[in-house]
Amino acid sequence: MSRTSAILAILIAIVTTVACDRSHDGKLDPSYESQLVDLVTYTGVDDDNHATFRLEGIDDKPHVDLFTTVAAPQRVAKNSRVLLYYAINHKATDNSYWNIDARSLVRIISDSIRVNRNPIDTYSMSPIKLKSAWRTGEFINLYGQVEHTGKNRLIYMMIDGETRGNDTVQAYLVHDLLNTPADSIFYWRDFYISVNVGVLKSPSEPCRTIRLHMNNIAAPHSTYQDFNIK
Repeated sequence: MSRTSAILAILIAIVTTVACDRSHDGKLDPSYESQLVDLVTYTGVDDDNHATFRLEGIDDKPHVDLFTTVAAPQRVAKNSRVLLYYAINHKATDNSYWNIDARSLVRIISDSIRVNRNPIDTYSMSPIKLKSAWRTGEFINLYGQVEHTGKNRLIYMMIDGETRGNDTVQAYLVHDLLNTPADSIFYWRDFYISVNVGVLKSPSEPCRTIRLHMNNIAAPHSTYQDFNIK
């Protein structure tokens, strides 16, 4: 992911609507009572140019392929992670794929794990408020809040290259406000980030645990979170 992409990725409030959410009389569709929300991978289109997604299982549980009847979303690259609002129309008997009604999706921060080029202490770790963190397959996912400034910023996950050969690899959530003045901070807003750590899950890598350090002011006495990946 380029620097420009990382800056733009934090602008996560842009919602791309992929289906109508109201009936003809203007009332909410009753089926919305069964609406689901998940972080999924956009996997492209099928032979009919319908959007397809993959729902990764928690930890290493099997994934589920999701098939829709909507066109490919705009400005979403294949293999990007997105927040998908949907309902299930039909499940395969072996639960390997679902036919779904995709209502809308939100672009989130979708990236791959990076390796530091400079000393770790030279990277900014501005505060976040972490609400939840979990792994699905090759992805580490974080949901929380950051201070909204209306300005560009950088946020990504990085490992300390010197620890890559260890059983526990040290990683850091870099959050750089790019010298945004303090009077530009208005309020806290939600963010999602999903990072592909598949390179560290490779059998050739000794890493079994990723220890992610962050400046989490929601739990100031807990400076890191461990993710078992093997």
